[in-house]
Amino acid sequence: MDLNAEELWEMYRRCAALRVRMQAEALRALPPDRVLAECKALGLAVERELYQADEGELAFAYDLAIYTAPPGRSRAIDRLAGRLAGRSGEEAALVLNALSQAWMSVFRVLGPHHEAGLLLEDVVLGGEAWVLDEALADHAAPGTVLGLRLGRVAGFAITTGVVAVLDDALAAQVERLVDGDMALAEEMLASPRFVRTIWQRGLPFRG
Repeated sequence: MDLNAEELWEMYRRCAALRVRMQAEALRALPPDRVLAECKALGLAVERELYQADEGELAFAYDLAIYTAPPGRSRAIDRLAGRLAGRSGEEAALVLNALSQAWMSVFRVLGPHHEAGLLLEDVVLGGEAWVLDEALADHAAPGTVLGLRLGRVAGFAITTGVVAVLDDALAAQVERLVDGDMALAEEMLASPRFVRTIWQRGLPFRG
């Protein structure tokens, strides 16, 4: 991209603010029972009003409620994308597309990207991703294994705001399970059950 590091981080912050706004709108359109069900599936001790859970923990339930759906149902993020189609500014449209196309996987931090942010390796699907995320840039050292969703905005990718810090043993277990079968890998990564397992194993990072 034809932007310097400062301009890239400024763009990231605008994208992160748009992400928060869009996810909040998607969440508001969901029935409370949907979020409560995800809290219970994650083992969070909450009551109907969701007052008891820490916001960092609730973010994982929100992710599942927004980015996954029961069989035969549409995802909240896809319904939001349909409602806002053609009614967003250019940058907002980029973020909305990134969120609706975001993919879940297990990643390993390779190190700093030469422009800004981090370079991650997708250990399940293969390939690398350039990620802008201030929390990760500050805390995720090379070699760190992460479970997260990434959405490509414009050359770089952003997270959906929640990240699970994992370990090499889990990454190796997932790699062995997939064993190079990309169809199996994609099916597994799209499974709400798999995502719940990753979120339960991890610690929160907020981007």
